[in-house]
Order: sequence, then structure tokens, then C-alpha cells
Amino acid sequence: MRSAEVNLQLPIHEEYKQQIERVKKDPIIAAIAAELTSNLGSELSYHSAKHSDDVTGMAVALGSCDGLNDHKLLLLGIAAAYHDAGFIKQRADHEVIGANLSKAAMEADKRFSSEDINLVYRMILDTKLNPSGPSHDITTPLSPWLLDSDLANLGRTDFLKQTKLLANELQMPLDSMLEESLSLMNRHRWQSPSGNQNLQVQKEKNKEVLLEMLASSRKV
Repeated sequence: MRSAEVNLQLPIHEEYKQQIERVKKDPIIAAIAAELTSNLGSELSYHSAKHSDDVTGMAVALGSCDGLNDHKLLLLGIAAAYHDAGFIKQRADHEVIGANLSKAAMEADKRFSSEDINLVYRMILDTKLNPSGPSHDITTPLSPWLLDSDLANLGRTDFLKQTKLLANELQMPLDSMLEESLSLMNRHRWQSPSGNQNLQVQKEKNKEVLLEMLASSRKV
């Protein structure tokens, strides 16, 4: 379940393959990736270790595309790798748990300043979805790439597959999940230049398919 398996049909994954592999091999990221693989429950069909791995690769690819330096890419990768780590313990407030886990790991590592640690902590908290209005609050300069990566499924060709996995995880009827997805699409905007460049066209196509599926189900 490492980077060789995570292509997702976006050219930037191949273009920035070296950067992605370098970040994923960093000890602090490799350690949490292994823990997620071992400890996340099988009932998490969407918020799996693969999801965190996908988000990490996407974050590094998008950040690289927009010219972030190596240190910023590493911080972004750490935030992506830990953003759903709280699911190891519980679903509710998992962002806070994941942020605390990243803080503990970075403090033990000794490579990172207090500013780095706080930045990653706040990035992870920014991944919490708002119930209405804009999908997220943004409180750090690196959050745009993490948020775009976390919701990249909205602009990928595997959108419906991922939506079905989330419906299964939440034990929600697919029609209800499609309605939720449409609501999220309508209030979501890509926050990074590379996110908009690489994901918006497919998002529009996915929205058209979603609307057709919902219209069809309402006729039944």
C-alpha cells in the first residue's frame, strides 16, 4: 500500500514521484503509516490507511507543483499522514487526537521547531469539515494543500467508488450519501492553485454524474 500503488490517474503523481517517495520514507511519516496499517479497524472502509497514504502523496504532489520547498513539503506530509490518525481511538473529534499525536511525534523527533509543531497541529485541525457555509476554515499558510488533498476524491475519476466506501463506512444509504456529497460539492472550493488546476475539471464532471444519478433515483 505504498506510493507505487497510488497513481489515481493524475500526471502530477508521476511528475513529482521522487518528492512523494522521499517524504513518505521520512521516519516520522513511515512510523505513523505502519501504525495506521496495523491498528485501524476494518470497518473504516473509507478512512483507511490507504486514504491517509493517498492524501500524503497528493499533498506532496500538489505542494511540489506550486513550488513549496522541501521543509514545507515535509511538514505538509506529516500533517497529511497524521490527519486521520485519531481514528485509531475514535471517530468523534479525531482531528484533535491526530493533532496531538503529531505533536508528540514531532517533539520526540527533535528536528522540528515549536513553530513547525504548531503549524502541523493547526493544519490537522483545519481538516474538520464545517457543517454549513465554506467547507473549511483555513488558519495556516500550508492548509490549502492539505485540504485540497483530503477532498481530492471530489475531483478524481474514482469519486463514485470513494463515495460508496464512505457510505458503507457510515452505514448510510447511497442516495443519502449522494445528497451529502452534492451539498459538499456546492460549498467546496479548491484552495491551492495546483488543486484548482488538477482537480476542478474532473470535479465538474463528477458533479454532472452525481446530479444524473440523483435525478434518476428520484424518478423511481
